Amino acid sequence: MEKRRGLRASKKLNLITVSLLMAALISGQTAFGYSVAGSENRSGLEQTLHDQGPSTAAEVEQFADEFFNRPDIQKKLVGAAFVVVADNKVLLNKGYGFSDLETKSLVDPDQTIFRMASISKVMTATAVMRLVEQGKIDLDENIEQYLEGIPIKNQTGSPLTMRHLMTHTTGFDYTDYISSNNEEQSLEQFIQENMPTVVRTPGESYRYDNFAFNLQGYILQQVAGDPFEEYVQKHVFAPLGMNNSDFRMTEQIKKNLATGYGADGQPKEQYPNVPFIVPDGGMFGTSSDMARFMLAHLNGGRLGNAEILSTSTTEEMHRTQVSIQEQVPTMALGFEKFYRHAYNGQLVIGKGGDLPGYHSWMWLMPDQKVGGFVITNSDASQDIREELFTAFMDHYFPQEKQEEQEWPLDANELDAFVGTYRHLRQPFLFFDIKKQAGKLSISGPNGTHTLKPVGDLLFVDEEGNQAAFKKDDEGEIIDLDYIAPDSWFAKIPDLPKYVDVGNDAYSEAIYTSAKLFMQDDNEKQDSRFFPEEAVTRGEFANQLLKFANVKPSEKPPFFKDIEGHKYGASIQKLAEIGVLTGTSDEMFHPDRIITRQEAATILWRLSSSFNMPKISAKIADHPAPWAEEAVKFVVGAGIYGPDVTTSNTGVVNYRSQDSLLRKEAAVIWDRFIQVLISGL
Repeated sequence: MEKRRGLRASKKLNLITVSLLMAALISGQTAFGYSVAGSENRSGLEQTLHDQGPSTAAEVEQFADEFFNRPDIQKKLVGAAFVVVADNKVLLNKGYGFSDLETKSLVDPDQTIFRMASISKVMTATAVMRLVEQGKIDLDENIEQYLEGIPIKNQTGSPLTMRHLMTHTTGFDYTDYISSNNEEQSLEQFIQENMPTVVRTPGESYRYDNFAFNLQGYILQQVAGDPFEEYVQKHVFAPLGMNNSDFRMTEQIKKNLATGYGADGQPKEQYPNVPFIVPDGGMFGTSSDMARFMLAHLNGGRLGNAEILSTSTTEEMHRTQVSIQEQVPTMALGFEKFYRHAYNGQLVIGKGGDLPGYHSWMWLMPDQKVGGFVITNSDASQDIREELFTAFMDHYFPQEKQEEQEWPLDANELDAFVGTYRHLRQPFLFFDIKKQAGKLSISGPNGTHTLKPVGDLLFVDEEGNQAAFKKDDEGEIIDLDYIAPDSWFAKIPDLPKYVDVGNDAYSEAIYTSAKLFMQDDNEKQDSRFFPEEAVTRGEFANQLLKFANVKPSEKPPFFKDIEGHKYGASIQKLAEIGVLTGTSDEMFHPDRIITRQEAATILWRLSSSFNMPKISAKIADHPAPWAEEAVKFVVGAGIYGPDVTTSNTGVVNYRSQDSLLRKEAAVIWDRFIQVLISGL
């Protein structure tokens, strides 16, 4: 059988690195996978229901042992737990490696507790569906009726429903959030402080939505009359015998919690959930408990004498709800369709999770009554879950690669696809598409590739990665699904040609940053960029928050001079997480021109908060003592452009105390994007 290659065989788009970047800023993570030719197909499955798949405990253990004993896996493994269930039995539930390196404690599948991260979302969705089948929540009615006075700003005129919340199709302007660093913050307070605005028609576009699952948790407790964590404990965990699972970080949880390790192999300190109860990512549990949960979902909501959902409800949860088109499924209810390259023609639903130090993937095959779950406790081993899932599917459900048939399009038909597509969740990721001799050329973070048409609105690149498009009601192309599974890319309007930007060393970076956000700050003329003008402290702060795509703060300002300022809410949000500081007299001076060393310090603080590697460089200039380490970091990371000079001995003159010009800021953002995508 020919081994199919995904994105990892080419120049790597390091979405995991980008995801972990945001871990310092935004709560809740998602697993990442790559969309490769071949999707689910229920036709023809019946003949393979009983002649494929895991069958005996001994054989499954042999498969697992061989995988985890591979030298390449051992090299990056600290600890892991792996579960396989089939035909209402647990065939494997085994720990590998260490839950703590210092004490040499082994992973115990019955006792070792992990942070489940975003797998929590499936627990939340399951609990919500209990109320749906009881008639207490309607999946397709406006959710405002459940919020008891908490308003939702909706600019679309189309109601927001629970189905939208459960499928990441809310249309919210902000789907991730920055925590308040208040461990005791209530779920209600969190929802009130972070409620986003609906800016796209709900149900129209897919964008991974952490906030939506916290909102589900709040609605659940409003409707049920019990705190979210108590309801889940009573109606999901307890009936299934998930005795070591909780959304509360109790002393018992802390005692048995596996130590999380960074990519550098260093242990991470135990960190609390913020707020205290987090429906989107705050679950703790063991692999034994996850085995029970999977068995219940694969058996129509029942495990032994316990029934948490009806068969019809579980079937509705498992049914594909969102697809950019039929051949490219995206979401069920709470379950996602990541790692599609490994489905081998089977119907698969899953859920992944990422938090610093913990990475997981659970998959269910409802037609086969087969499920798997793997979790690791090291950032260095985050790729193990995809490798294990791919090996599992190739071993138990092999499929020969099928060549895609070409779908000829003429030049006029290809014109509709040409343009720039920006990631809805992380706007610094985008692709440019051009025509190329009956095909399309797509350029972006993973390099340049050729897209061959193979179906209606469906293309495939030379490595098998699918690119699927969506039209609006008027027949215009509006969305692209390619490479990044946590969000579609939305087609954006053509950029203006700036009359004051020539074909020089800055022009490419200027147009790159304009695709992201800088055009929003140009309040003078759309046809001019003003590259030689200096950037203010407030403007730079606003650009950084837009870069992270996080909602500005609505709290009272820390600084006296930002109240009512156009960038005040952005400055406040960054101050709340320690990226910005003011002066001793509680001022920020937002309209003062920012120096290059100040900009470097802000980027360095941000990078330090998400554990970017410590790097340094030789510099010729003399920044202020408080900025020296920051300047060495940005120089060492290459976050600068032609505005600096380098001596024959590699010493860089960063011009630390000069003003930062708009063209130089554009280069900073362009280089920062490259650092996040490619790593250091």
